[in-house]
Amino acid sequence: MRTFAIAVGVLATLFGTSVHAADIPMKAPQPLPQAAWNWSGFYVGVGGSLNWADFNQSLQGVSGVTNVMLGPLLVAQGQAGGPFFDFNRHRSGVAPDIQLGYIAPVGDGAWLAGIRFTYKYANNNSKQNVIIPQTGSFTTVGGLTVNFVGFVPVLPAELNLQHQLALIPTIGRAFDKTTIYAGVGPALFGIRSKFNNGVGFAVIGSHLLDVTGAPVTVSNENWVWGGAAQVGATYAIAPRWFLDFSYTYARSSSFYISDVVSFSNQSGPLASSGIAYLNAREQVSNQSVAVTLNRQF
Repeated sequence: MRTFAIAVGVLATLFGTSVHAADIPMKAPQPLPQAAWNWSGFYVGVGGSLNWADFNQSLQGVSGVTNVMLGPLLVAQGQAGGPFFDFNRHRSGVAPDIQLGYIAPVGDGAWLAGIRFTYKYANNNSKQNVIIPQTGSFTTVGGLTVNFVGFVPVLPAELNLQHQLALIPTIGRAFDKTTIYAGVGPALFGIRSKFNNGVGFAVIGSHLLDVTGAPVTVSNENWVWGGAAQVGATYAIAPRWFLDFSYTYARSSSFYISDVVSFSNQSGPLASSGIAYLNAREQVSNQSVAVTLNRQF
């Protein structure tokens, strides 16, 4: 009987333990945390930008020695010139943009180092009519010297920021599907300058004289180095796809242009001929806000 009682007690203890265990709530299995967005690798993007360009320009008109002829006879020689005439203007526009880049994680992966190449076809053109002041003198064969004032109208002076390229190393930080970044690097600008309908005039006494004759137009294509600074943020919208929002300030170095033209003009019995120089100092800066759609590879 004693053995039977012990067995009954053991069974009762086991049964009670099972009942209490069944009453303990069980936690449902928790999903594994999702991994942070993988920003490393190459990417390519296309989009557009709003641009605000500042065009700084200085023009100077200088003549070489101008010969004044009466038939086959030299009757006088003269020369004119003046300081650089400064003028600035501002233009805005929209432009298509493309970019190529590479991102690599640094340390624990929250920090990101990268490099990006950007290109925009800005085609931002500025036109302005300009009158360049001059002073000069001419000396007759008999030795009489006469001073005069003059001017060179350029109608209009054009400056066009056509292309803007930049190579920008960046440093940024990732917050899962979002990053912020900043960078500075070299930039290259394709700039076209065109000076339309330039004519040299002299005011001698009360007379306005056209010295150079028919209007002259000259144009120049220049590739100019400069720099660019950029800040921005990205947001992942799908696997391997993200939007990039950026602000860029880019500025070219100051550069110099000199155009040489020959001229001749017949005014009554007198004919004038010689060489004239149209010199320019120019610099362009551009601010842009861009949005691009990018794909990682």
